[in-house]
Amino acid sequence: MNTPDASTPVALKADDIVKSFGTNRILDRVSLSVARGEVVCILGPSGSGKSTLLRCLNWLAPPDEGAVWLGNERLGVRDAGDGRVHSRPEREIRRQRSRIGMVFQSFNLWPHMTVLENVMEGLLSVKRLARLEAGDLAVEALRQVGLGHKHTAYPASLSGGQQQRVGIARTLAMAPEVILFDEPTSALDPELVGEVLAVMRGLAAQQTTMIVVTHEIGFAKEVADRVVFMDAGRIVEQGPPAQIFEAPSSDRLRQFLSRFTQASARTPAAGTADAPGAADTFKHFNA
Repeated sequence: MNTPDASTPVALKADDIVKSFGTNRILDRVSLSVARGEVVCILGPSGSGKSTLLRCLNWLAPPDEGAVWLGNERLGVRDAGDGRVHSRPEREIRRQRSRIGMVFQSFNLWPHMTVLENVMEGLLSVKRLARLEAGDLAVEALRQVGLGHKHTAYPASLSGGQQQRVGIARTLAMAPEVILFDEPTSALDPELVGEVLAVMRGLAAQQTTMIVVTHEIGFAKEVADRVVFMDAGRIVEQGPPAQIFEAPSSDRLRQFLSRFTQASARTPAAGTADAPGAADTFKHFNA
């Protein structure tokens, strides 16, 4: 784990974010600041606003109120100089968004493209790199996730864990300043979860700035610099993993963690026929 100090530059910051869909307020005055090189894991029950927060942070779902800052640049809008703000042109928003990587629950790979072509696509279409340069970067990204031998494979021939690793490689190839992970293991069979988490541990060890929405409690304990607990569209509590998991201060977080403890106590021993993987143990909390 990395422990940023007060002098570490801020990579991504949300100030007082509000987001509603119809009459349903999903995010209610959420503020979050993530330092460069920091790993933040976000936990919470279904409907707490975790995934919506990520989509606001990369402007896929622009917030109704509040501001998002990528380094020193405000995302999505710019100051008009008279106290008002104006929306940035779409090409500027695309440029900003290219600095923020996003790994989704679903893999979203092009089925008609090889693994290498999938990883190259953003480099060619968004960054406008020459094909040779894009190919070199894609090869290196695939090597980082342990798939250097799968260049010519098609997505249909890969396991779910391998497909998600291709998705991570596609993000890494773009050299983002921050990577957002939206429950990257939730769509995987339990036995495939470990290979994706291993890649993410490696990225954390390289001081990659990461914001991870996850139900993998063990991963959050081991890798996160800070854990954020959300409920009902608000951040209820946040702090180092030891504080969050061993000495929670809010009743809501204690209730949430007690359910996980009870589920773990009922889990059959590893290796037995009925034993679920780590993802399954916690998946019912998001039902």
